[in-house]
Amino acid sequence: MRGQFIVSSIGLLIISVLVGLAVMQAFSRAYDDLQTIARDSVPSVDAAQAMSQYIEDIDAKTADYLAAASLTERTPCSIIGSTRNPGNLTGHDCDAININAELILANQQLYIAIHNVTYPGEHTATERITAGFEEYTADIAIEEHEYALAASKTDPHDLHLQRARAAYTAATNVLNQRITKQPTLDANGNPVYDEPNLPNCVLEGRTIAAKDWPLGSLQQNIDCLGTINKGYLDTAYTDTISSLSITIAFIGILCLAFCALLAFILFRMARFSHRIINIGLTLALLISLGFSIVTMVSFIGMSGRHGSFGVMTKDAYDSVYYAALLKRYGTAANADESRWLIAVDFGDQAEINRWQQDWYTNREHVNTLIKQAVGNRTWPQEDQPLANMQSHWKIYTSIDPQIRALAVNTANPNRIHDAQALSTGKSNDNFFAFTDAVDHLSTANRSYYTSTYTMMYTNLTLFIPLSIILFVLTGLLSAWGISQRLKDF
Repeated sequence: MRGQFIVSSIGLLIISVLVGLAVMQAFSRAYDDLQTIARDSVPSVDAAQAMSQYIEDIDAKTADYLAAASLTERTPCSIIGSTRNPGNLTGHDCDAININAELILANQQLYIAIHNVTYPGEHTATERITAGFEEYTADIAIEEHEYALAASKTDPHDLHLQRARAAYTAATNVLNQRITKQPTLDANGNPVYDEPNLPNCVLEGRTIAAKDWPLGSLQQNIDCLGTINKGYLDTAYTDTISSLSITIAFIGILCLAFCALLAFILFRMARFSHRIINIGLTLALLISLGFSIVTMVSFIGMSGRHGSFGVMTKDAYDSVYYAALLKRYGTAANADESRWLIAVDFGDQAEINRWQQDWYTNREHVNTLIKQAVGNRTWPQEDQPLANMQSHWKIYTSIDPQIRALAVNTANPNRIHDAQALSTGKSNDNFFAFTDAVDHLSTANRSYYTSTYTMMYTNLTLFIPLSIILFVLTGLLSAWGISQRLKDF
């Protein structure tokens, strides 16, 4: 009998180490999945979304930069991303400051994306975005230079003003159609990239081949950077939820079997040693039971659609993501309005048609995303931003026909001035109220995302070392408890 208990003590110690390693590995897997979502994917998705918003807003302001010259009224001007107060400025002068400010902010987001490259396709996307930004910025600089040389800032026939508008059109085409500067070509005329295997890019339900999307526009490359990372984020979430189901079953059976083994040996020791209480084995059993329960509660709390991973990824971050898309497409619609006004001012019918249709497209994107945002409402803090967002978007879109009617009223010699005044006045007031509501919606969800991530990160970094420590401790306590009773045999 003495030999059996010696073997049991050694066996328990080995089994406790193996159980501890298995539980630690399970917690480590959950930790890796958490970091894949929060560290590898989310920052690049955020950076891509922020770049889209900045560049669309820059494009709207560079259009207003040309069209708003006749608006000489000075109003308070705020600088995006800064607390500095430049005082009262004309719309044109305020646009000039904010164009430069947002170019800096957009490049900061590009810097973040470049330094967070993780997945195939990201390196190529950031290289192409860099080339696009350089070209876009150069065109804007030419626009500003030619505008400064124009003798009349409001005469569309002025040669320098026409050149300024041509530079603006070139910049817009880089943003929306194609980056002019193409990659290096091989002997057969095929683009050469540093990455041998590029993924396809899926945008709005359509697949763009790997060989084609890097050759597209600045916006397309930004979007592909975002969707590449969002795809890995969604895959990580799906894999995590799937693996947690298996983990719960496996770890549950393992912990139950280990606790049952401890209880069996404790019972046998009590029976043969005639001592009811064995301090070592009792402590080992209590620690094993306690930590097993904590482990199972933790894994169950992370699993399922409404577990911690689901709350963080689907309830919170998806709402942050779609709020960013709302702001991006809303900003694009606002830019379309400004682009359309420039086209009307210069009598370019092709551009008039192009930007009017683009405005309708972006408006429908926003309408769809608003419905999704309402459908994904999870917390009461979202209610007021959702209401404000819908209200101001409705007012904003109702003003657009008034702007267009003013701009095409050829009986009014001040038609562009009046349309631009409405566009930069009441229309923009409601647009900025809309984007402010979207920001509040995003902030509410970001808060839940951050708090859930912090809670999970803290728990997992604690449970990973505790797993091996506590289960090894149970093995040592068991061995000690058995050794104390060996003298009874």
